[in-house]
Amino acid sequence: MLPLIEHVGILVPNLEEAIERWSSATGYTFSPIARYRTDRYVDHTSAEPHLHDARISFSKEGPPRIELMEFTGVGTHSAAQAGVHHLGFQGIDDVAGRIAELAALGIAHDGASLTEDGRMHLCFTDKKDLDGVRLELIAPFAGPLVADDGSALWADPRTGRKSLWGPPERP
Repeated sequence: MLPLIEHVGILVPNLEEAIERWSSATGYTFSPIARYRTDRYVDHTSAEPHLHDARISFSKEGPPRIELMEFTGVGTHSAAQAGVHHLGFQGIDDVAGRIAELAALGIAHDGASLTEDGRMHLCFTDKKDLDGVRLELIAPFAGPLVADDGSALWADPRTGRKSLWGPPERP
């Protein structure tokens, strides 16, 4: 059993325009743009780890939050994949184990981000197996997020957890 849906990922052609459009339409506030940048991504385009550099922004409102992602590359995040891309589930302790359970149900995976030691940080199911929508299963440890310009994101000095929003505002 998966936890509740944490976010809905939507793939868009232009992130800045999408943030403006979605903010106007929903009244939601979106985070500064960040990047999920790794050189250890695998998908149907190559089983060899390769670069994945996705520009993203999350709504402050939720859950479920809205994740807007800009097209990138030729694989799981290409222009051919536009629209509702995935339902995101965070805090999956054993991503590889859950993917194996889904495989036993006939649900394949297509797209995984690996850590340096080969663990899965996140994995996407194949969209063809769930009516054109993927599940994104995300481990409870921090992923390779950076600011849009490539600099480090603010990290809470107590927990080390990165934030797209920066340090909390003080009253």
